[in-house]
Amino acid sequence: MLEGLEPIRQVRCKVKNTAKQLAEKDSKIFLSAIEDTEKWSDKGLSVALSGKGVKISNEAIGRHRRQLCACYR
Repeated sequence: MLEGLEPIRQVRCKVKNTAKQLAEKDSKIFLSAIEDTEKWSDKGLSVALSGKGVKISNEAIGRHRRQLCACYR
């Protein structure tokens, strides 16, 4: 019954968790903006998202962009 029991790996990345909470269309837009470092600074994107009701810090965006978040461990 318990064969293959493994701990659930929780990803503690605000970017990834935020993307999962958004509707599919919004998630694609969000992730595209996260990837677009020429158009969006970390702070600029954080402020713009906040204006749309999505709360995420510029630090969380920066960690994800620099691959220092849990997604890349």
